[in-house]
Amino acid sequence: MLNLQQANLSDISELCELENSVFDEFNFPLSKANFRYHIQKNYLIKAVYDEQIWGYILVLIKFKVPRIYSLAVSNKARGKGVGKALMQKVCDDFVRLRLEVRADNQNAISLYEKFGFKTQKIIKNYYPDSCDALEMTKAQDAF
Repeated sequence: MLNLQQANLSDISELCELENSVFDEFNFPLSKANFRYHIQKNYLIKAVYDEQIWGYILVLIKFKVPRIYSLAVSNKARGKGVGKALMQKVCDDFVRLRLEVRADNQNAISLYEKFGFKTQKIIKNYYPDSCDALEMTKAQDAF
């Protein structure tokens, strides 16, 4: 059974392995130091199955509208509802949210739309490879 729980400092190496398997240098991968900081200062939930981290979601909480900074699902867990479970947890815990997503990541965009996110604007050349980003937001009344 998939278990969602707050990440802790002992998870850093496994989170970093997941991060590097999912995101290349054009997608702002987090380092061990980044994970250490976010575990201590922000909202970082991990999805654990069979004692392995299958995914995580990171929300930056120090903004007026909390920002989903990163959502990662391991390749072996794709299509198994891990991203959906993480999004449900975050949407249950926060009234309003915002995020940026690669304009060419249709799977992620579809997931966010299922949770009531709407595109607010396109940010040109947001990523280092010049890919645009969509800025998306969700309000409480979106459900």
